[in-house]
Amino acid sequence: MLHYGTGALMKGARTDLFFPPEEYQARWARVHQAMTVRGHEHLLIWQRGAGTFDRVGDVFWLTNFVMNGSGQDPASEEIAAPYTFCAVLIRRGREPELHVGLPTEDLDLSRVVCGEVIHHPGNLMTGLAAYLTAQGIEGRVAVVGDDVLPGMYDRLLRRHTSQIQWHADETFLLGPQSIKSGRELEAYRIAGDLVTRALTAACESLLTAHSSAEAAAEAAAILMRGGGGFHRIDIHHGADTEHHVISMDLYGYHTTPPAAGDVVRTWIMGPIFQGYWMDPGRSLICGNQPTGAQRALLEGAVEVVDALVAAMRPGTTPRQLGVLGGAIARKHGYFDHPQLKIPLLGHGLSTNFIPFAIPIGEGEADPEGALRYDVPLEAGMVMAAEIFLTHPGVGTAGFEQNLIVTDAGPELLTRTPMLFG
Repeated sequence: MLHYGTGALMKGARTDLFFPPEEYQARWARVHQAMTVRGHEHLLIWQRGAGTFDRVGDVFWLTNFVMNGSGQDPASEEIAAPYTFCAVLIRRGREPELHVGLPTEDLDLSRVVCGEVIHHPGNLMTGLAAYLTAQGIEGRVAVVGDDVLPGMYDRLLRRHTSQIQWHADETFLLGPQSIKSGRELEAYRIAGDLVTRALTAACESLLTAHSSAEAAAEAAAILMRGGGGFHRIDIHHGADTEHHVISMDLYGYHTTPPAAGDVVRTWIMGPIFQGYWMDPGRSLICGNQPTGAQRALLEGAVEVVDALVAAMRPGTTPRQLGVLGGAIARKHGYFDHPQLKIPLLGHGLSTNFIPFAIPIGEGEADPEGALRYDVPLEAGMVMAAEIFLTHPGVGTAGFEQNLIVTDAGPELLTRTPMLFG
């Protein structure tokens, strides 16, 4: 076990950090406040990196660190995937500790902002377990990322921490992350500009019968040149759109172009900039000459999303939005035909998809508040409004907008046209 630093705050030696150290300290304060409310003395937050970005967000949000292995390590209890996983330990009232399985010389810590980095180069799981024991940490310890750590390593950690009762609390960071700071909103505006230009380029390519692979390449180039990234660019067309939410292709695209008159759906999803998730989508007709039935499908879906966007203001609850959107969806045949299994009209956005899901219609009862259907939106939240609308024999249209909730009304982040021509 190796300690980096002596407990003094690591403020990141780099001068090009997007967020200043004070931003991270403010986040930690919100986490400590939430820990007090939940009754947590200790909190462990897992990250899976290894070249993917879908589950790096929470540790990255807390410390500006990501484990950049070139792929998930081979399964081995002996080495315990040191290039894939890392964790942040937060003890109430103390700065976060970043726990990694690699030695100092194998990592660039110049960007890290935390209280201390602790290395377990022999084995991350057994090393972390020994550290927790030596620190006298016992009883209930809350975990975020219980769905991230594979069973092999979870069992290894538990075997060596019999004094701890691990308590999964996967929604814990929802509160601290929901209301974005001014600098976070700036990150989202940059992300919104990037993903707008990328999605527009993909749509324009698909309108003119370029393959989904070519369209995805156009979008990816814009995101990458702007310093951003993505998890998946998902494009599919033709009859397949009526039956599947996402493309069944391995990468989300292929080299066969759509035919004139095909319904085409395209989605860009992932942590677009600085780890902040967006997932806007559009639908169109290849060749831009829709039939009457196709036009009715597209325009009906757009009407639902536009109404949801306009209604997303502080004080409105997801359930109220669901009732509004459900009524408009009913007008366009949503409840008259079998639909794809996406029973929501939107959700929150942060380091990943987060609750504040919007049901279609009133939704089910939520007595424990887990779904947050009845929790009002607040200024500073980032939200998504969406629908997938199927008309049998015509296809399924999908649209999604991402926006900032403000006191003055919704601030649209995704400005790709909803309808072309």
